[in-house]
Amino acid sequence: MTISLIYFHLKKAIFIAFLFLQTIQISAQKSQFKDRYIWVVRSSLVTENSIDRMIEYAVINRFNNIVVQVRGRGDAYYNSVFVPKSSLIKNLDFDPLAYLIPIAKQKGLKVHVWVNTYLLWSSATMPVQNEHLVFSRSDWLDNNNVGPINVKKSLQKNRITKKNFEGLYLSPGHPNVNKYLIRVFKELVQNYDIDGLHLDYVRYHDSDYGKNPYAIANFKKYNHTSGLSTENDLFSTQPWNDYLRKSVTDLVSDTKDMISLINPGVMLTAAVKPSLYEARERFYQEWDVWLVAGYLDKAFAMNYATDLKVFAANIDIMYDNLPSKYRKKIVMGVSTYNQKPNEALNKVKYTKVTRFNSIAFFSYNSLIQNMSYFRTIKDYIYK
Repeated sequence: MTISLIYFHLKKAIFIAFLFLQTIQISAQKSQFKDRYIWVVRSSLVTENSIDRMIEYAVINRFNNIVVQVRGRGDAYYNSVFVPKSSLIKNLDFDPLAYLIPIAKQKGLKVHVWVNTYLLWSSATMPVQNEHLVFSRSDWLDNNNVGPINVKKSLQKNRITKKNFEGLYLSPGHPNVNKYLIRVFKELVQNYDIDGLHLDYVRYHDSDYGKNPYAIANFKKYNHTSGLSTENDLFSTQPWNDYLRKSVTDLVSDTKDMISLINPGVMLTAAVKPSLYEARERFYQEWDVWLVAGYLDKAFAMNYATDLKVFAANIDIMYDNLPSKYRKKIVMGVSTYNQKPNEALNKVKYTKVTRFNSIAFFSYNSLIQNMSYFRTIKDYIYK
């Protein structure tokens, strides 16, 4: 173990003792975080008034970056030729993103557009837009069983029987899915004066997914599989797992190339699972590779654990696997929807002690439910 790691673990032990025993005074640096982000869920972008209130909140609480969700479930909160506008926007002539950007920038806020990539639909009620991909490209959908997917039955069955079911995903391994997503991202980068493109759900649903028939055929086309007796044998091989990871990584890499050609000033970031090990092995999301290779400018670790020990363990893994120059590219994500203000504050303090200089809060939509929630956190950040 290196001296720097020994020093890190020592500081960690001291800090946890302070939080739980309140007997040790931590002399951590109290300067504000360089970058302070807040995630804004799409329901706050449907009217001019809701956008105005959100920007006012961000300014009052001294955020300098807002991450606004403009693609939620295969729909758009902006004007698009590829993506149907959200049914939540009643005035179809209203472009939330075009309205938001100049006001936010005038207030000194950088605007990052948050797009759900592979996650496409999650409600048991079908989309109202006839052109939605659920209807027009159901062959693009991922599956955890071999064969085509029945959209309605899958949604109804999985929502009832599976607690971890998040919804229907596009298949990263389908040869046309990533091409489509790049077109969607390119439209945003070309048409709007954004500061960043933020990818969410840039991963597989879970470890047993990836079995889209076209994805399987695409894998077989480039890999020798004659020695395998069944497709289940294929799914247990290392080449198959590597193929799943590469499918997602290719999207991130190609998105970075697209941005570099069109507007290199736009930052590319992604929301990622906080444990590097789980991200890679369960969700095929190798975000450490993305940072090291330069595909990502920043990774937002969704470190939403309520237990401080779990929160700290995720940071341990980052320290064990990433040198300091890459840890500086990590934005620590802290949740506000599932814990009390003092618990979230402890996560903020720990983030500062472990020398991460950027922080993000999920989310604005939960914070406005309790206007006093952020007060003590704000006092600490700007002390």
